[in-house]
Amino acid sequence: MKDSKADFAALLAASGMDYRRGFNPGEEVRATVLSTKGHYVVLDVGAKDEGVVPKEEFILDDGTLRAQEGEAIKVWFVGMRQGNLLFTARNKATGRGDAALRQAFEAGTPIDGLVKAEVKGGYEVDVAGQRAFCPYSQMDLHRAKEPADYIGTKQTFLISEYGEDDRGANLIVSRRALLERERAEQKGALLADLAEGQVREGTVTRVMDFGVFVDLGGAEGLVPTRELSWDRAAKPEDLAKPGDAVEVLVQRFDPAAERITLSLRALRQNPWDAFAAQYRVGDVLNAKITRIATFGAFAQLAPGVDGLLSNGRLAALAKGRRIASAHEVVEEGQTLEVKIEAIDLDAHKIALKPVTADEPAKPDAPANDPDADPAAWIRANRAKNASLGNNPFAGLDL
Repeated sequence: MKDSKADFAALLAASGMDYRRGFNPGEEVRATVLSTKGHYVVLDVGAKDEGVVPKEEFILDDGTLRAQEGEAIKVWFVGMRQGNLLFTARNKATGRGDAALRQAFEAGTPIDGLVKAEVKGGYEVDVAGQRAFCPYSQMDLHRAKEPADYIGTKQTFLISEYGEDDRGANLIVSRRALLERERAEQKGALLADLAEGQVREGTVTRVMDFGVFVDLGGAEGLVPTRELSWDRAAKPEDLAKPGDAVEVLVQRFDPAAERITLSLRALRQNPWDAFAAQYRVGDVLNAKITRIATFGAFAQLAPGVDGLLSNGRLAALAKGRRIASAHEVVEEGQTLEVKIEAIDLDAHKIALKPVTADEPAKPDAPANDPDADPAAWIRANRAKNASLGNNPFAGLDL
Protein backbone atom coordinates (compact mmCIF):
# COMPACT_ATOMS: atom_id res chain seq x y z
CA MET A 1 0.00 0.00 0.00
CA LYS A 2 2.88 2.36 0.81
CA ASP A 3 4.46 1.63 -2.55
CA SER A 4 1.16 2.38 -4.25
CA LYS A 5 0.93 5.78 -2.51
CA ALA A 6 4.53 6.55 -3.36
CA ASP A 7 3.92 5.68 -7.01
CA PHE A 8 0.81 7.88 -7.03
CA ALA A 9 2.72 10.82 -5.51
CA ALA A 10 5.49 10.38 -8.07
CA LEU A 11 2.92 10.26 -10.85
CA LEU A 12 1.36 13.53 -9.61
CA ALA A 13 4.75 15.20 -9.42
CA ALA A 14 5.65 14.04 -12.91
CA SER A 15 2.36 15.34 -14.29
CA GLY A 16 3.18 18.84 -13.07
CA MET A 17 0.02 19.13 -10.96
CA ASP A 18 0.44 21.54 -8.06
CA TYR A 19 -1.43 20.15 -5.08
CA ARG A 20 -1.55 21.72 -1.63
CA ARG A 21 -0.16 19.72 1.27
CA GLY A 22 -1.67 21.78 4.04
CA PHE A 23 -3.60 24.90 5.04
CA ASN A 24 -3.28 27.50 7.74
CA PRO A 25 -6.16 27.89 10.23
CA GLY A 26 -8.51 30.59 9.03
CA GLU A 27 -7.08 30.55 5.48
CA GLU A 28 -9.58 31.37 2.75
CA VAL A 29 -9.74 28.72 0.00
CA ARG A 30 -11.61 28.61 -3.29
CA ALA A 31 -13.22 25.22 -3.68
CA THR A 32 -15.55 23.29 -5.97
CA VAL A 33 -18.49 21.25 -4.63
CA LEU A 34 -18.01 17.57 -5.53
CA SER A 35 -20.89 15.99 -3.60
CA THR A 36 -23.74 16.99 -1.30
CA LYS A 37 -24.72 13.47 -0.22
CA GLY A 38 -24.47 12.38 3.40
CA HIS A 39 -23.77 14.61 6.39
CA TYR A 40 -20.98 16.59 4.73
CA VAL A 41 -20.53 18.63 1.58
CA VAL A 42 -17.42 17.27 -0.12
CA LEU A 43 -15.08 19.74 -1.82
CA ASP A 44 -12.18 19.84 -4.21
CA VAL A 45 -9.79 22.23 -2.43
CA GLY A 46 -6.75 21.77 -4.68
CA ALA A 47 -5.14 19.25 -2.34
CA LYS A 48 -4.47 15.53 -2.59
CA ASP A 49 -7.23 15.03 -0.03
CA GLU A 50 -10.75 16.33 -0.35
CA GLY A 51 -12.20 18.87 2.03
CA VAL A 52 -15.47 18.60 3.93
CA VAL A 53 -17.94 21.08 5.39
CA PRO A 54 -20.83 20.12 7.73
CA LYS A 55 -23.93 19.99 5.57
CA GLU A 56 -26.01 22.04 8.01
CA GLU A 57 -23.96 25.13 7.14
CA PHE A 58 -25.55 25.10 3.67
CA ILE A 59 -29.16 24.46 4.72
CA LEU A 60 -31.38 27.55 4.37
CA ASP A 61 -34.29 28.45 6.65
CA ASP A 62 -36.76 26.84 4.25
CA GLY A 63 -34.81 23.57 4.36
CA THR A 64 -33.28 23.81 0.88
CA LEU A 65 -29.58 23.27 0.21
CA ARG A 66 -27.77 26.31 -1.16
CA ALA A 67 -24.71 24.34 -2.38
CA GLN A 68 -24.90 22.57 -5.74
CA GLU A 69 -22.51 20.05 -7.24
CA GLY A 70 -20.01 21.77 -9.54
CA GLU A 71 -20.51 25.17 -7.86
CA ALA A 72 -17.44 27.26 -6.96
CA ILE A 73 -17.53 28.53 -3.38
CA LYS A 74 -15.28 30.12 -0.76
CA VAL A 75 -14.52 28.27 2.48
CA TRP A 76 -12.17 28.74 5.43
CA PHE A 77 -9.90 26.04 6.85
CA VAL A 78 -10.70 24.98 10.42
CA GLY A 79 -8.36 22.04 11.01
CA MET A 80 -8.07 18.28 10.77
CA ARG A 81 -10.91 16.19 12.11
CA GLN A 82 -10.71 12.38 12.00
CA GLY A 83 -8.17 12.58 9.21
CA ASN A 84 -10.25 14.92 7.05
CA LEU A 85 -9.57 18.51 5.96
CA LEU A 86 -12.36 20.33 7.78
CA PHE A 87 -13.56 23.66 6.40
CA THR A 88 -16.31 26.10 7.27
CA ALA A 89 -18.48 28.07 4.86
CA ARG A 90 -18.93 30.78 7.47
CA ASN A 91 -16.41 33.57 7.31
CA LYS A 92 -17.34 34.48 10.86
CA ALA A 93 -17.90 32.26 13.84
CA THR A 94 -21.52 32.19 14.90
CA GLY A 95 -23.49 30.99 17.85
CA ARG A 96 -23.10 31.46 21.58
CA GLY A 97 -20.98 29.79 24.19
CA ASP A 98 -17.45 28.53 24.63
CA ALA A 99 -17.64 26.01 21.77
CA ALA A 100 -18.04 28.73 19.14
CA LEU A 101 -15.29 30.79 20.74
CA ARG A 102 -12.84 27.91 20.93
CA GLN A 103 -13.51 27.06 17.29
CA ALA A 104 -12.96 30.68 16.27
CA PHE A 105 -9.68 30.83 18.22
CA GLU A 106 -8.30 27.54 16.92
CA ALA A 107 -9.33 28.19 13.31
CA GLY A 108 -8.43 31.88 13.26
CA THR A 109 -11.87 32.77 11.96
CA PRO A 110 -13.31 36.25 12.62
CA ILE A 111 -16.11 36.70 15.10
CA ASP A 112 -18.49 39.61 15.64
CA GLY A 113 -18.54 41.52 18.88
CA LEU A 114 -20.34 44.48 20.45
CA VAL A 115 -18.09 47.15 21.99
CA LYS A 116 -19.89 47.80 25.25
CA ALA A 117 -17.70 50.11 27.33
CA GLU A 118 -14.31 51.71 27.77
CA VAL A 119 -12.26 50.13 30.55
CA LYS A 120 -8.69 50.61 31.79
CA GLY A 121 -6.34 50.06 28.88
CA GLY A 122 -8.98 49.30 26.28
CA TYR A 123 -12.56 48.16 25.72
CA GLU A 124 -15.02 45.63 27.06
CA VAL A 125 -16.44 43.61 24.15
CA ASP A 126 -19.33 41.15 24.11
CA VAL A 127 -18.51 38.22 21.80
CA ALA A 128 -20.87 35.24 21.54
CA GLY A 129 -22.37 36.11 24.91
CA GLN A 130 -18.99 36.25 26.66
CA ARG A 131 -17.01 39.21 28.00
CA ALA A 132 -13.78 39.93 26.13
CA PHE A 133 -11.08 42.59 26.34
CA CYS A 134 -9.64 44.55 23.41
CA PRO A 135 -6.59 46.77 24.15
CA TYR A 136 -6.61 50.29 22.71
CA SER A 137 -3.73 49.39 20.39
CA GLN A 138 -5.67 46.46 18.93
CA MET A 139 -8.84 48.30 17.97
CA ASP A 140 -7.59 49.85 14.73
CA LEU A 141 -4.58 50.12 12.43
CA HIS A 142 -4.13 53.72 13.54
CA ARG A 143 -5.57 55.39 16.61
CA ALA A 144 -7.51 58.00 14.65
CA LYS A 145 -10.89 57.93 16.38
CA GLU A 146 -11.74 59.02 19.88
CA PRO A 147 -12.24 55.97 22.17
CA ALA A 148 -15.87 56.90 22.75
CA ASP A 149 -16.57 56.62 19.00
CA TYR A 150 -16.35 52.82 19.20
CA ILE A 151 -18.73 52.40 22.14
CA GLY A 152 -22.00 50.78 21.06
CA THR A 153 -20.68 49.72 17.65
CA LYS A 154 -20.54 46.22 16.24
CA GLN A 155 -17.06 45.23 15.05
CA THR A 156 -15.36 42.08 13.83
CA PHE A 157 -12.39 40.61 15.72
CA LEU A 158 -9.90 37.77 15.85
CA ILE A 159 -9.46 36.00 19.19
CA SER A 160 -5.79 36.47 20.01
CA GLU A 161 -5.83 34.75 23.42
CA TYR A 162 -8.22 32.13 24.75
CA GLY A 163 -8.37 30.48 28.17
CA GLU A 164 -10.92 28.90 30.48
CA ASP A 165 -11.57 28.85 34.22
CA ASP A 166 -14.54 28.15 36.47
CA ARG A 167 -16.12 31.43 35.33
CA GLY A 168 -15.94 30.51 31.64
CA ALA A 169 -13.79 31.75 28.78
CA ASN A 170 -11.08 34.39 29.23
CA LEU A 171 -10.72 36.26 25.96
CA ILE A 172 -8.49 38.90 24.44
CA VAL A 173 -9.59 40.02 20.99
CA SER A 174 -8.00 42.10 18.26
CA ARG A 175 -9.65 44.00 15.45
CA ARG A 176 -6.26 45.25 14.27
CA ALA A 177 -5.00 41.71 13.59
CA LEU A 178 -7.96 41.12 11.30
CA LEU A 179 -7.45 44.43 9.48
CA GLU A 180 -3.75 43.64 9.02
CA ARG A 181 -4.60 40.24 7.59
CA GLU A 182 -7.07 41.76 5.16
CA ARG A 183 -4.57 44.47 4.17
CA ALA A 184 -1.89 41.87 3.50
CA GLU A 185 -4.23 40.19 1.03
CA GLN A 186 -5.05 43.52 -0.63
CA LYS A 187 -1.43 44.71 -0.69
CA GLY A 188 -0.18 42.08 -3.11
CA ALA A 189 -2.90 42.89 -5.64
CA LEU A 190 -2.35 46.64 -5.26
CA LEU A 191 1.44 46.59 -5.70
CA ALA A 192 1.16 44.29 -8.71
CA ASP A 193 -1.13 46.78 -10.46
CA LEU A 194 0.37 50.09 -9.26
CA ALA A 195 2.32 52.27 -11.71
CA GLU A 196 3.62 55.83 -11.86
CA GLY A 197 1.23 58.26 -13.53
CA GLN A 198 -1.91 56.48 -12.29
CA VAL A 199 -4.71 58.40 -10.61
CA ARG A 200 -5.94 56.53 -7.53
CA GLU A 201 -8.59 57.01 -4.88
CA GLY A 202 -7.58 56.70 -1.26
CA THR A 203 -8.33 57.61 2.33
CA VAL A 204 -6.26 59.92 4.53
CA THR A 205 -4.92 57.97 7.51
CA ARG A 206 -2.42 60.35 9.16
CA VAL A 207 -1.57 64.04 8.94
CA MET A 208 2.03 64.92 9.82
CA ASP A 209 4.16 68.09 9.66
CA PHE A 210 5.98 66.72 6.60
CA GLY A 211 2.93 65.51 4.68
CA VAL A 212 -0.15 63.32 4.59
CA PHE A 213 -0.38 59.52 4.47
CA VAL A 214 -3.03 58.06 2.18
CA ASP A 215 -4.27 54.45 2.24
CA LEU A 216 -4.66 53.21 -1.34
CA GLY A 217 -6.29 49.94 -0.28
CA GLY A 218 -3.61 47.66 1.12
CA ALA A 219 -0.63 50.03 1.21
CA GLU A 220 0.01 53.63 2.18
CA GLY A 221 1.59 56.38 0.15
CA LEU A 222 2.93 59.75 1.28
CA VAL A 223 1.85 63.11 -0.09
CA PRO A 224 4.79 65.41 0.85
CA THR A 225 3.87 68.89 2.03
CA ARG A 226 5.03 70.46 -1.25
CA GLU A 227 2.63 68.19 -3.17
CA LEU A 228 -0.45 68.99 -1.10
CA SER A 229 -1.25 72.36 -2.62
CA TRP A 230 0.08 75.06 -4.91
CA ASP A 231 -0.27 77.41 -1.97
CA ARG A 232 3.10 77.31 -0.21
CA ALA A 233 1.68 78.86 2.94
CA ALA A 234 -0.93 76.12 3.40
CA LYS A 235 -0.34 73.68 6.26
CA PRO A 236 -1.12 69.93 6.09
CA GLU A 237 -3.65 70.12 8.92
CA ASP A 238 -5.55 72.82 7.01
CA LEU A 239 -5.80 70.69 3.87
CA ALA A 240 -6.67 67.19 5.08
CA LYS A 241 -7.85 65.21 8.06
CA PRO A 242 -7.98 61.46 8.80
CA GLY A 243 -10.88 59.79 7.05
CA ASP A 244 -10.99 62.19 4.08
CA ALA A 245 -11.50 60.53 0.70
CA VAL A 246 -9.00 61.94 -1.81
CA GLU A 247 -7.91 61.48 -5.41
CA VAL A 248 -4.13 61.38 -5.88
CA LEU A 249 -1.55 60.99 -8.62
CA VAL A 250 1.12 58.30 -8.22
CA GLN A 251 4.30 60.35 -8.77
CA ARG A 252 6.93 57.77 -7.87
CA PHE A 253 6.75 54.07 -7.02
CA ASP A 254 9.67 51.95 -5.79
CA PRO A 255 8.45 48.30 -5.85
CA ALA A 256 11.56 46.98 -4.08
CA ALA A 257 11.20 49.36 -1.14
CA GLU A 258 7.40 49.47 -1.46
CA ARG A 259 7.68 53.26 -1.27
CA ILE A 260 4.88 55.29 -2.87
CA THR A 261 5.01 59.06 -3.37
CA LEU A 262 1.73 60.77 -4.20
CA SER A 263 0.54 64.23 -5.23
CA LEU A 264 -2.69 66.10 -4.64
CA ARG A 265 -1.75 69.36 -6.32
CA ALA A 266 -0.79 67.67 -9.60
CA LEU A 267 -4.50 66.99 -10.20
CA ARG A 268 -5.43 70.63 -9.64
CA GLN A 269 -4.95 73.56 -12.00
CA ASN A 270 -1.59 75.28 -11.66
CA PRO A 271 -2.46 78.81 -10.47
CA TRP A 272 0.70 80.14 -12.10
CA ASP A 273 -0.78 79.41 -15.54
CA ALA A 274 -3.87 81.49 -14.76
CA PHE A 275 -1.76 84.26 -13.24
CA ALA A 276 0.54 84.46 -16.29
CA ALA A 277 -2.46 84.79 -18.56
CA GLN A 278 -3.80 87.75 -16.58
CA TYR A 279 -0.79 89.77 -15.36
CA ARG A 280 2.37 91.24 -16.89
CA VAL A 281 5.52 93.00 -15.68
CA GLY A 282 4.59 96.54 -14.59
CA ASP A 283 1.09 95.64 -13.35
CA VAL A 284 0.10 97.01 -9.96
CA LEU A 285 -2.07 94.98 -7.57
CA ASN A 286 -2.75 94.37 -3.91
CA ALA A 287 -0.79 91.61 -2.18
CA LYS A 288 -0.94 90.06 1.28
CA ILE A 289 2.28 89.51 3.24
CA THR A 290 2.37 85.77 4.03
CA ARG A 291 5.91 85.14 5.24
CA ILE A 292 8.95 87.16 6.31
CA ALA A 293 12.45 85.82 5.63
CA THR A 294 15.93 87.21 6.31
CA PHE A 295 16.20 88.60 2.78
CA GLY A 296 12.71 90.05 2.44
CA ALA A 297 9.00 89.30 2.58
CA PHE A 298 6.79 87.02 0.49
CA ALA A 299 3.43 88.39 -0.61
CA GLN A 300 0.50 86.42 -2.00
CA LEU A 301 -0.71 87.80 -5.33
CA ALA A 302 -3.29 85.05 -5.90
CA PRO A 303 -4.01 81.70 -4.19
CA GLY A 304 -0.88 79.64 -4.78
CA VAL A 305 1.13 82.50 -6.31
CA ASP A 306 3.65 84.44 -4.20
CA GLY A 307 6.12 87.18 -5.05
CA LEU A 308 9.19 88.47 -3.22
CA LEU A 309 9.71 91.96 -1.86
CA SER A 310 13.43 92.13 -1.16
CA ASN A 311 14.79 94.12 1.78
CA GLY A 312 16.32 96.51 -0.71
CA ARG A 313 12.95 97.22 -2.30
CA LEU A 314 11.20 97.41 1.08
CA ALA A 315 13.58 100.22 2.07
CA ALA A 316 11.29 102.51 0.07
CA LEU A 317 8.76 102.13 2.88
CA ALA A 318 11.39 103.49 5.31
CA LYS A 319 11.96 106.66 3.24
CA GLY A 320 14.97 105.03 1.60
CA ARG A 321 16.64 104.22 4.91
CA ARG A 322 18.48 100.91 4.83
CA ILE A 323 16.67 98.20 6.79
CA ALA A 324 18.11 95.09 8.43
CA SER A 325 14.87 93.13 8.37
CA ALA A 326 11.51 93.24 6.61
CA HIS A 327 9.94 93.18 10.08
CA GLU A 328 10.85 96.87 10.38
CA VAL A 329 8.36 97.94 7.71
CA VAL A 330 5.82 95.12 7.15
CA GLU A 331 4.13 92.36 9.12
CA GLU A 332 2.44 89.08 8.23
CA GLY A 333 -1.19 89.52 7.22
CA GLN A 334 -0.67 93.09 6.01
CA THR A 335 -2.03 94.09 2.59
CA LEU A 336 0.27 96.13 0.41
CA GLU A 337 0.08 97.71 -3.05
CA VAL A 338 2.91 96.30 -5.16
CA LYS A 339 4.25 96.48 -8.68
CA ILE A 340 5.49 93.45 -10.62
CA GLU A 341 9.15 93.95 -11.60
CA ALA A 342 9.96 90.51 -13.07
CA ILE A 343 8.27 87.15 -13.67
CA ASP A 344 10.06 83.79 -14.06
CA LEU A 345 7.32 81.26 -14.79
CA ASP A 346 9.68 78.28 -15.08
CA ALA A 347 11.12 78.89 -11.62
CA HIS A 348 7.80 80.15 -10.20
CA LYS A 349 9.41 83.38 -9.00
CA ILE A 350 8.13 86.96 -9.09
CA ALA A 351 10.05 90.08 -8.04
CA LEU A 352 7.98 92.88 -6.53
CA LYS A 353 8.46 96.45 -5.35
CA PRO A 354 6.15 98.40 -3.05
CA VAL A 355 4.18 101.33 -4.45
CA THR A 356 4.64 104.26 -2.08
CA ALA A 357 2.63 107.47 -1.79
CA ASP A 358 5.64 109.67 -2.52
CA GLU A 359 6.74 107.45 -5.41
CA PRO A 360 3.61 106.36 -7.28
CA ALA A 361 3.71 103.69 -9.94
CA LYS A 362 5.25 104.99 -13.15
CA PRO A 363 4.32 103.81 -16.61
CA ASP A 364 6.58 101.12 -17.99
CA ALA A 365 9.58 102.26 -20.03
CA PRO A 366 9.64 101.13 -23.66
CA ALA A 367 11.16 97.73 -24.29
CA ASN A 368 14.98 97.80 -24.62
CA ASP A 369 15.17 101.32 -23.18
CA PRO A 370 18.67 102.13 -21.83
CA ASP A 371 17.18 104.52 -19.27
CA ALA A 372 15.17 101.74 -17.64
CA ASP A 373 18.16 99.53 -16.74
CA PRO A 374 21.47 100.48 -18.41
CA ALA A 375 23.34 97.33 -17.40
CA ALA A 376 20.59 95.05 -18.69
CA TRP A 377 20.35 97.06 -21.89
CA ILE A 378 24.12 96.74 -22.51
CA ARG A 379 24.05 92.94 -21.92
CA ALA A 380 21.07 92.51 -24.22
CA ASN A 381 22.69 94.53 -27.02
CA ARG A 382 26.28 93.33 -26.73
CA ALA A 383 25.80 90.37 -29.05
CA LYS A 384 23.82 92.40 -31.56
CA ASN A 385 26.54 95.08 -31.77
CA ALA A 386 29.49 92.70 -31.73
CA SER A 387 29.90 92.95 -35.50
CA LEU A 388 30.32 96.73 -35.33
CA GLY A 389 33.92 97.88 -35.38
CA ASN A 390 33.13 100.88 -33.19
CA ASN A 391 31.18 98.90 -30.56
CA PRO A 392 31.71 101.00 -27.40
CA PHE A 393 30.64 98.13 -25.13
CA ALA A 394 32.93 95.39 -26.48
CA GLY A 395 35.01 93.79 -23.73
CA LEU A 396 33.05 95.32 -20.85
CA ASP A 397 32.27 92.83 -18.07
CA LEU A 398 28.82 93.94 -17.02
